[in-house]
Amino acid sequence: MPYDLKTTKTPRLTGASLAAAVGLLEWTPTRALLAPGLLRDTGVAAFRRVHLTEAPSVLPALPRQSSAPAHPMAPPDLAALAQPSRAPGFRGETVADFAAAYAEGRSTPLQVTERLLGLLETDAAEQRAIVAWRRDDVIAQARAATARWQAGTPIGPFDGVPVAVKEELDVAGHATTAGTRFLREPATTDATVVARLRSQGALIVGKTNMHEIGIDTSGFNPHHGTPRNPWDPRRYTGGSSSGSAAAVAAGLCPVAVGADGGGSIRIPASLCGVVGLKATFSRISEAGAYPLCWSVGHVGPLAASVADLALAYAVMAGPDALDPRTLHQPTPRMDHSAEADLRGVRLGIFTPWLEDAQPGVVAAVRQALGGCRRAAPPSWRWRCPTWSCAGSRMP
Repeated sequence: MPYDLKTTKTPRLTGASLAAAVGLLEWTPTRALLAPGLLRDTGVAAFRRVHLTEAPSVLPALPRQSSAPAHPMAPPDLAALAQPSRAPGFRGETVADFAAAYAEGRSTPLQVTERLLGLLETDAAEQRAIVAWRRDDVIAQARAATARWQAGTPIGPFDGVPVAVKEELDVAGHATTAGTRFLREPATTDATVVARLRSQGALIVGKTNMHEIGIDTSGFNPHHGTPRNPWDPRRYTGGSSSGSAAAVAAGLCPVAVGADGGGSIRIPASLCGVVGLKATFSRISEAGAYPLCWSVGHVGPLAASVADLALAYAVMAGPDALDPRTLHQPTPRMDHSAEADLRGVRLGIFTPWLEDAQPGVVAAVRQALGGCRRAAPPSWRWRCPTWSCAGSRMP
C-alpha cells in the first residue's frame, strides 16, 4: 500500500470557543449541520468506509501455545548482563557502576540514598521527575541493602541500586494516581514488575510523574507539575512516561519503569537522550498497572544504557500467573544482549514515513542507521519504492 499523507483540517479550540463548539455539536439542529463536515475533514468519514478483509484484533496472530518451551530455561545470568557503559561522551552512572562502588567499598546504598533524598527535597524538587517518595521506607531499604553488601551477600547487581516507578504502576504504600489529582487510594501490593525488581534488591525510590492518564505525549501535568527536560529546562520531556525518562537523564537513578501505549516510553526516552523499550505484547506482566489501555499499553524499562535496559528487561519479563496473557511466553533469553555485533539482525525502515519528519530528525535517524550498518556490514539489501530494508545474514 503506498504511503498517502493527507493533512487533516481540524479547528484549534480552547476555553470558551471549545465549550461553544461542544454546545453546538450537542444541540440537535446545529449538530446535523456541523457534524458531516467535521467528520469529513478529520478523516473519520473515510475511515468508516474502509473495508477490512480480516476481523480486527489486538492480539498477535502467533502460534502462542507452542511459543513456551516444554521445559523452562534457566533465567538469565544477571551478573553477566551488568556491563559498564562504554559509550563515548557524557553518560550517567549505570547499574554496574553502583554495584562496583558498593563492592569496592567506595560507597554504600545508604550513602547514595541520603544524597538522593537530599536532592529530591531541594534541587531536584523543581524538576518534578520523582513526585512521591516515603523517606522512612527508602532509608529502611537502603540500610538492608547496605548490610547485605557489607556482609558480602548482595542479592545481585541491582542490590541497593535506585529505581523509580511511573505513577501508572502500583507500589505498596503509594497511591497509583496515573497522573491525576483524584486517584488517591494507596496500593496494598506491588505491581509484578516492581515486585520482581524489589526481589533483586532494587531500591524502589518512589513514583515518577506522567502525563495525566497517559493521554498525550508532551509530559505536561497541571496537578503534579510538569517535568523539565534535564538537557534544557525550557523544553518538554515527552510523555507520557515523562518523569521516568527525566529521572534517568538527570542521573537520579540508572533505571526507571514506564509504560507505553502509543510511544509513552519511546518518545520521552528519545527526547531525554536515554534508552527505552516497549516490549512485545505480553512479554512483561501488566499486573498492577492502572488499566488505561491494556491492548496497546505495555510496561517497560527506561535506562541509562543499553546494558542496563537489557538487565532490567531480564528481571521484569517472563510469565506471570497474575497476567494470563504472559503464560504463553518463554523465559527471557539474553544470550547475546551484551554483544555489539549485529550480524543476522534485519531492520525494516518505512522510508516515506521517515522522510515526513523534520530534516534534522531524518538526518539523525540516517546517521543511526549508518552506525547499524557499520556494526553489521550488509551482505544483502532490498529496496522498493515503499519499503527499504537493510541488514545482514550470518555467512
